[in-house]
Amino acid sequence: MAGKKGRSGRKARIDGKKMKAVSLYIEHEEIDVSHFNSGSAKYEWVPEAYFRKFKRYFGVRWQDKLRWAMQQMNKEYQQLYLWKCKCTNEVVAWHKKNVDHCPECNYRPMKFERYNSYAERIQNEPQPKVSEVSIEVCPVCKDPLEVELTKWGKSKFCKTCNPNRSKL
Repeated sequence: MAGKKGRSGRKARIDGKKMKAVSLYIEHEEIDVSHFNSGSAKYEWVPEAYFRKFKRYFGVRWQDKLRWAMQQMNKEYQQLYLWKCKCTNEVVAWHKKNVDHCPECNYRPMKFERYNSYAERIQNEPQPKVSEVSIEVCPVCKDPLEVELTKWGKSKFCKTCNPNRSKL
């Protein structure tokens, strides 16, 4: 085998890209591969069935397909759950949507910049609780409500709809 000792598997890239070797861990199972009439057992570690099928479908291009799938999943995740900030050093940083400003450049985006659309912004805005919303007009007859002080606090009622209202 030609080349330096111990470097026969990794070739130098000629396209200028720098890559870092990262191990991909796939679960393996131990299978007896000996002949059924043999007196001794011979075991081999074989990858799980899903990985064998993946390699069978895509052949020698399986690593490219796996990289492409990981890139697509990252892009989808960033678009759904993060907002983009262009910091002062021209590096694009992604932040979670609940972070209101960039901790590095202190940029505070507007509501429209964080979300992809107006509908998404409205959907993610916190809605006021029912108890916080005050009703000023009667929903039935549209007359203004009367305010009455009771021992429990203020109470609003409609004179038109409830003329004989109990004051207990």
